[in-house]
Amino acid sequence: MKLFRRTKRVNVGTYTDPIPTPAPKIEAQIEDGVLVALAAVRLAVTNRLIVRSLRDGQDYNEERLRQRVTTEILKVAAEKEKDAERIRAILETVADKPGAADDASDFRARDAKMLKRRAKVSEGLAARLNELAVDPDVLGEVADRAHAAFLDEFAVSVARGVRAFDDPVRGAPLSAMDRNAALQGLSEDLDDLLRARRAAED
Repeated sequence: MKLFRRTKRVNVGTYTDPIPTPAPKIEAQIEDGVLVALAAVRLAVTNRLIVRSLRDGQDYNEERLRQRVTTEILKVAAEKEKDAERIRAILETVADKPGAADDASDFRARDAKMLKRRAKVSEGLAARLNELAVDPDVLGEVADRAHAAFLDEFAVSVARGVRAFDDPVRGAPLSAMDRNAALQGLSEDLDDLLRARRAAED
């Protein structure tokens, strides 16, 4: 009785190295970075709108909103400038370090080309963001999207508040009339709170 049966060999072909793909152009990387940076700016501005509106009771002000967008863009630009400076400093030390790296933060001479590229991308992204920070079209678009996102979040919060009025005893939602009455009462309470706050500020 044979314990082990010889299996039939399957020809899987011969391994060949994949065709190397060229690195993306620096300009393309910068533009991709701009998209990511503006998305982060929009999120930061939206969060600030939520906090300022709900916590501090500030009214919507388009000019103030655009100024916040400018501030956030310049903040990201400054971060990229610091990244470029840090990478340039590392580049000055890698020429005398041959061999393979010990960990992800250990750069060697073989990494010089990659580091130079990263420094150029960071510098280019910082310069591009500084340009966009004074572009009224870009500021307006980011501000509008942030405000729209804020309104969406507010609508979701209101919807959740409405569901909170459901009758827990009956386990069923209130009628449209009862719900509208409850919301009207909430609106009046918010108006009273706003008037009290403004009177305290005066």
